Amino acid sequence: MTKDQLYDKALSLFGENLLDDAINAFQELIEKFPNEIEGYMGLAHAYERAQNYDGAIDAVKLAIEMDPGDSLAYSSLSAFYQRKGMIAEAEAAMAKSAELNLTQTK
Repeated sequence: MTKDQLYDKALSLFGENLLDDAINAFQELIEKFPNEIEGYMGLAHAYERAQNYDGAIDAVKLAIEMDPGDSLAYSSLSAFYQRKGMIAEAEAAMAKSAELNLTQTK
């Protein structure tokens, strides 16, 4: 399967709320295409929907390592921290997202 086919499959499973299958599909995408940030972000959101916030945080942190300038990844990280009740961490991640948004719009 191509990268796009794997991604479409994972998104379709996610859309159908087949979360275990979607997680497996995103993991397969990452395994085959480890330099594609979409796999990590998709995995993070599938974990979030499955209420595995630690998994979501770990996956989005890997996405941030790949692209430290991705403000949306920091917004997602903030949301995952909020769901875990980690308010200080959530606020810090949202502040970083806002900072990146400001620098991107200049």
